[in-house]
Amino acid sequence: MGSISESVKTANSAIRTLLFAVLVGVLGSGSYFGYSEYTKRDKLVRDQEEQIEKVTAELEILNEELSVKAAEVQVLTVDLQEKAVQIQKLETALNLLKVDQRLARLNVLNIERNEAGQAVSSRLEFVELSPQGEPLSKPKQFELPGDVVYIDNWVVKFDDSYIEKGDVERGTSLCLFRRIFSEQQIPTEGIALDEIGMRPQAYARGGAMSEFEQQLWSEFWEFANNPQKAAALGIRAANGEAVSIQVREEMAYNISLRSSGGLSIEPVSIAP
Repeated sequence: MGSISESVKTANSAIRTLLFAVLVGVLGSGSYFGYSEYTKRDKLVRDQEEQIEKVTAELEILNEELSVKAAEVQVLTVDLQEKAVQIQKLETALNLLKVDQRLARLNVLNIERNEAGQAVSSRLEFVELSPQGEPLSKPKQFELPGDVVYIDNWVVKFDDSYIEKGDVERGTSLCLFRRIFSEQQIPTEGIALDEIGMRPQAYARGGAMSEFEQQLWSEFWEFANNPQKAAALGIRAANGEAVSIQVREEMAYNISLRSSGGLSIEPVSIAP
């Protein structure tokens, strides 16, 4: 009986030991598994944090680069705007330099010819015009020998900068019609058109001639011969200039002056 009790005790002890060992094994396995899972999660978290830090750093670099690029774009935009304004000013200036101001019209009333068809005399009409093409005064009529006609003028040309800025007094070249004559005459035999010291009709605006204009015409040859004095008033050149044309029956001719200087005479229409 005692032996059986001992055997039972031994068996129970063995079972308890086995159960304890199993429990320890289970707990050990669970702890190892839990530790392993924890380690994996911790590593995953660290990897994610590192990735986030890396992406954040890259974003910061990209933001800095974008800021630099944005600043460069802003500078380029301002530069382009300034250049556009400069180009517009240059285009305006060039257009102003090329503007022709119509000053007068020469109408051919009649041409007398001999039996050989050669021009004996030309009856002409000269009238100064407003910028709108309207007569500024009563037309002047005269008869000249032949058919090749010269119009002699005094021209004052100003520095281009005044023209570009649209200066009130020096924004265009000025012209004083001196006389008209034919190739069969000497200039002193020509017929006077504008009187020296009087304001040219083409520049008349209903007021008296300014002191500046009076000085220009009264001292014209002084300005022509004294560059220093001319430059003091912004004058680039002062000189006599004549345009000529062989007139034809029933024709009309415009006399124009470019803002930057230079007279021209050209046929524009058949005279009424």
